[in-house]
Parts: sequence; C-alpha cells; structure tokens
Amino acid sequence: MFDFTKWTNENTLSFITTAFAVIGGFFAYIQWRKSVKLRCSEFINQIIEKLRFDKDMAEALYLIDYKQNWYNADFHGGSNEEFLIDKLLSYMSYVCYLIKTNNITKKEVKILDYELHRICECRSIQAYLWNLYWWSKSRNSVCSFQYLIDYGIERDIISSVDFKKDGEMFIKYLNF
Repeated sequence: MFDFTKWTNENTLSFITTAFAVIGGFFAYIQWRKSVKLRCSEFINQIIEKLRFDKDMAEALYLIDYKQNWYNADFHGGSNEEFLIDKLLSYMSYVCYLIKTNNITKKEVKILDYELHRICECRSIQAYLWNLYWWSKSRNSVCSFQYLIDYGIERDIISSVDFKKDGEMFIKYLNF
C-alpha cells in the first residue's frame, strides 16, 4: 500500500505536472485527429472538383457517357480524344492507387465510386485498357493504368476472364 505520510510537495508538483501533460496530450491528440479529418475531406473535395469542373476531365467523362464506340483505329496517334481519355485515366488510376494503399477510406471511396464505376464499365474504355494492357505486357512492363484495371476487375466491373485473354474479346489496335 502507498504511504501518504512520505508524500512531499515535490511529489504533488510532479503529479500535477504529469496530469496536466496527459490532459494536454489528450487534447492535442483530439485536435490532431480533427485536422487530419479536415485535410482528408479537403483532399476528397479537390478530387471531386477536378473531376467535375476541370474542362478536360468533364469532356472525357462526357465522351464516356454519351459517345458510343469511340475507341477505334483513329483514336491513337495524338487525337484530342486520346489526350482527354489519357488524362482522365491517369487521374483515376492515381485515385485507385490511393484506394489500394488505404489513403482514401471506404467512406470516401463511396463518393468516387460512381465515377469509377461508369469509367470501368464503358466498353470503349475496356477496349482501350485491354490494348494498353497487352501492349505493355508484350514489352515486359506494367500498364500505366494498372490500378484502374485492378479496381475494375476486383469489383467485377471488368471481366478478368475476358480481359486477360489475348485477342478474343476486343479488337487489337496496338502493335503487340
């Protein structure tokens, strides 16, 4: 048992100092958690704003939503559509990387899920990704949009069986 008769003023000051340090640490932790949540929400907002209000992103999403079968032999070679789609897919592949590395929470993914889903389910996007995947594979490299491909396959938006077959599901436009 503790003997309070040997308790000194020095012990009291040490106890009070330690108690204040613990309480201060607790409040600092709460403030830190709030600032992390705020920064995360600001980051998600930046992603959403870029997707919805960046002119190139909006054009690429419009192309995906309203123009059927845009991926063809004329697509490659520096077309404006190729630039727009590459910009969008690069951005969304980065978002998928953030998801894969748990830098975006499951709640935050729900906000972006609609855009990711509509991009991955577009047959022209799938055909383009398929061509890039096999072209990269023929050069022993990883496709630059691999995280987006993985996202689509993991969520059964892109059929892994069809996608991993060379030459059976999509028309081959690239030299591989």
